[in-house]
Amino acid sequence: MSAKINSVLFLIFFNLISHAQQAPHYTQYVYNMQVLNPAFVGAKADLSISLLSRKQWVGVEGAPETNTFSISGRAKNGLGFGATLINDQLGMFKSTAINIDASYTIPTSQYGRLSFGLKGGMTIFNSNNANQITPDNEVYPSVKGHFPNIGFGSLYYSNTFFIGFSIPSLLKGSSFRTIETSNTIEFKNLNYFMVTGSHFQLSEDVLFKPTALIKHTPTLPLSIDLNSNFIYKNKIEAGLSYRHKNSISAFFALILKEKYRLGYSYEYQLANYGGNLSSHEIILRIDLNLKRNTAWLFHNKCYF
Repeated sequence: MSAKINSVLFLIFFNLISHAQQAPHYTQYVYNMQVLNPAFVGAKADLSISLLSRKQWVGVEGAPETNTFSISGRAKNGLGFGATLINDQLGMFKSTAINIDASYTIPTSQYGRLSFGLKGGMTIFNSNNANQITPDNEVYPSVKGHFPNIGFGSLYYSNTFFIGFSIPSLLKGSSFRTIETSNTIEFKNLNYFMVTGSHFQLSEDVLFKPTALIKHTPTLPLSIDLNSNFIYKNKIEAGLSYRHKNSISAFFALILKEKYRLGYSYEYQLANYGGNLSSHEIILRIDLNLKRNTAWLFHNKCYF
């Protein structure tokens, strides 16, 4: 069983470095959108801080693990600034991405805003593949390197609806070199994201918030996430998520004073690889409204 799962892990990793630079999946993406779309910077609060930890296939040695940190703030006249740090690990492959984000928001109506964002930074990675035990007993070269990144995003939102489109990595020629051979290998694929959501007041105490995320990578099947969350008295949030032909998830969060959010999600893998490949994700988010700036939405409850 262990050998079978390790084989799957190696094949995923080798596909990663051979075909595409892949953006991580998140179950609670709606509260971590700055990582995928810089236009979200400053949209929710004057100061936002988010910590997310995702552990996939718990109990399997070398399983994927992602940790992210993001911070953003907004100034006068619609300018927003932020930064993200993403640490990924899959087997012996490790990467750290550091990006600076900026956005500009334009009022379109009393409760409508249009935002554009840019992202720029660097990804550093390494993998000691030479010591990896592979299914075919072959020895693959170790890799290390770094590459720059530039990303773009757009977002329209109101107090009840939002829709955004982004390409978080625009540079198709990102590359790294192998340690033993010094050969250069290129990441060639872009990741395209579209996210949308709304909310509906079902009763005085209950709010229904459906969201959807579509991810397109040219060489991979289309990824579609559908979420249905319910918020009770603006203090408790719970819901279910479905990733097309991939997984189902359950989500629960506590909200304190409309500023502090602690959320947990459990994801069950639909594909059968011969073991329990469940995933766990925890997020802590803080949103502070320090002062009002007229270019931003006059509303305390942007639910994203």
